[in-house]
Amino acid sequence: MTALDRYGQAEWLEWSGLPGALNKARSGGWAVFKKIAELDCRAHRCPGTVEVSLAELSERCGIPAETAAKIVEALRRKKYLRCYLPDHPEEPALIEIRVPIRTPVPFEEVARRVPDPHLRDSSTYRYASKQQEVEVDEKKVQEVVDLYLNYLSQKMNTFILEQIEIAARRFPLEEIRLTIERAARHNLRNMGWVLKELIRDHAKREKKRKVLNN
Repeated sequence: MTALDRYGQAEWLEWSGLPGALNKARSGGWAVFKKIAELDCRAHRCPGTVEVSLAELSERCGIPAETAAKIVEALRRKKYLRCYLPDHPEEPALIEIRVPIRTPVPFEEVARRVPDPHLRDSSTYRYASKQQEVEVDEKKVQEVVDLYLNYLSQKMNTFILEQIEIAARRFPLEEIRLTIERAARHNLRNMGWVLKELIRDHAKREKKRKVLNN
């Protein structure tokens, strides 16, 4: 299945009332969400984590980077997205679409009334089913939580937990542990710094691997 086919499975969202709901949450919300969905479909067979800088996202949506950041943050607060947003727009952000996505019109109703016959099989709808949710290793998440609490801070909230879950899904536990310990040594007591370093170190390893393979 191609990326275009996968995005075709997400087109039901256009009939679900979601565009209006996202634009109500923040002006331009649907355009940014739609681009994130397109990038997700291009990168992943099933819903996953999108790695994209806010500079790129803003350019592709035709809006300032600051506006893109505010939109993503607004959609996170409304529980449409999970995300890690870096301090600088040129640095990679990590963004996930929450599954199952909440829509004003339930996906079963969309399937009944949508005019396009190719969209009437709701079993193919991307983001509609909890079974499509990005898998979370609860044991691994708890281990990262323990590392965070033991080394960085006793402060815990939903936002920090989301960042921990993103890290646990995307990076090996040993890399997370080493990075958290390094943060503690430098008295950098926040999970955002840990994610930033994990992304940077992963990119360095990937670059080195490609050089060696060539």
